[in-house]
Amino acid sequence: MNRNLLLALLLVLFCRPVFAQDLSQLTKQKPFAIGGSLSANADFYNITGRESTRDPFSYTLSGNVNVSLYSLQLPFSFVYSNRNFNYSQPFNRFGISPEYKWIKVHLGYRSMSFSPLTMAGHSFLGVGVELNPGLFRFGALYGRFSQKTLPNSTNPQDTIQTPVRKGYSMKVGVGSTKNFADLIFLQIMDDTLSFDKMKFGSKIPQANTVLGTHMKFTLFKNVTWETEGAVSLLTKDLNTTQPIETGNATLQSLVGTFHVNLSSEYSTGVTSSLTYAAKKFSLGLQYRRLDPNFQSFGAYYFNTDVENMTINSKFRLFKNKISVSGNVGLQNDNLRKNKEVKSSRLISMANITYNSGKLFSLNGSFSNYSINQLPGRLPLNDTIKLYQSNRNITITPTFTFNHANNQQMVQLNLVLMDLTDHNQFTAKSTEVNSRMALLNYFFSHNKSGLSVMAGVNYTTMTSVYSNQILYGINTDIGKPFFKGKLSTHGGISVNHSSINGTPGLINTGTASVTFKPGPKHLFRMNFCFMQNIYPETSSIKSFHETKFMFSYVYNI
Repeated sequence: MNRNLLLALLLVLFCRPVFAQDLSQLTKQKPFAIGGSLSANADFYNITGRESTRDPFSYTLSGNVNVSLYSLQLPFSFVYSNRNFNYSQPFNRFGISPEYKWIKVHLGYRSMSFSPLTMAGHSFLGVGVELNPGLFRFGALYGRFSQKTLPNSTNPQDTIQTPVRKGYSMKVGVGSTKNFADLIFLQIMDDTLSFDKMKFGSKIPQANTVLGTHMKFTLFKNVTWETEGAVSLLTKDLNTTQPIETGNATLQSLVGTFHVNLSSEYSTGVTSSLTYAAKKFSLGLQYRRLDPNFQSFGAYYFNTDVENMTINSKFRLFKNKISVSGNVGLQNDNLRKNKEVKSSRLISMANITYNSGKLFSLNGSFSNYSINQLPGRLPLNDTIKLYQSNRNITITPTFTFNHANNQQMVQLNLVLMDLTDHNQFTAKSTEVNSRMALLNYFFSHNKSGLSVMAGVNYTTMTSVYSNQILYGINTDIGKPFFKGKLSTHGGISVNHSSINGTPGLINTGTASVTFKPGPKHLFRMNFCFMQNIYPETSSIKSFHETKFMFSYVYNI
């Protein structure tokens, strides 16, 4: 473990905010205003022919309300539902984020973002503050990031078992949204007092400390550089009693502060981008490197053990009628050279759009993602070597006819997707080919608001394990009434399915009604019915599924 990291982490703990309020403009502000919306939803569900994975009835109450007292903003949100998600009480979240000039406070269930590699929008229950007076940038939060969950007595294997996880994070920086430099610190850990080995089984309490920097600068008129670096210290087992002996009294006290023991390890993450952006042309260089097992308890997920370099560009030609964009990049793993094999990926993508401005437009895209394993610590066996490429090609021509009373459009979508295996020993069992063709016609009448869509579709997917074909027709009709206060939609799709020669039908019917009697009230009903029909002798089960939803929204 890097001992200098511990000293750097301690420096952030002594930062304290100082600010003053300017109330001189209060008399010029509107004294009171309230806005937002409240909504209620009820869902009914039924399925026959197979086991249901949803409750037959569920409801949700939610709201987003913003109260303004002069220049003080008090946004408030909540969600209440009878869906318990294996908790002992209903799922509910309440939060408020009052704001006054450069001061913003978070209370309840909130989320805050300091940088992508540190505190990156993870939801927490607690308090937070953001202060941005002039060029000073400060943020801090403390709260619970994960609630204790216990095994479900009915089905313990399906229960996500976690202890209470609490922590805090701070950000100190200078600058504006276009040019800034921030220093971020985070420390989050599991509460061992709420941890019961008999109930949590193989789950182990952990702790995470992250120190990061995030900077962005406009170097020239059209050139922007943004970079971020972070060091993450992860203690995998807080119950480990074997400490690390540093031989230094000061360092030894820091070891206890940051919960370091023999299960601790550190990892680093770096991202950097350099972008040139002009009116009709842009060019960017991006670099990203995340060590294996890089983690921040302030973020939900990272793709780790990866290093990639990407070049991207975008430009327009012929009076903006043609737009071209694309990127190419190289990605590698096995950064610490401790894996048996190393994987190298080549990523490329291009998109071109042509718009004549009148009748015809065309959109085409191409992407190719390949992976090739190379020897690592051990020689690579060619019979199991992974060397594959995934190719995607899409072409979408569109014809648009504009008339005084209506608009009509004919659109064709052609999609080709191939997974090609370049290893002759595994190609027969892994290669997959898919083709898709969609032809749709759209009609809308200006005066009446009538809209009609009709189309045909054809899809195939072939592999050594299955051969699937799906083709059919679909249509949708919509019509508003009473000067737009009532809107109705109805749709039907009928598709023939063939899976390894077994025929079937997949039929779907949908209907929706929206009623808006005034600016404050909105009622909506949605209905969906689906039936999958296969022969009784088939291994594919037939089923009927019905969904009905009613919702009401009140705009404050």
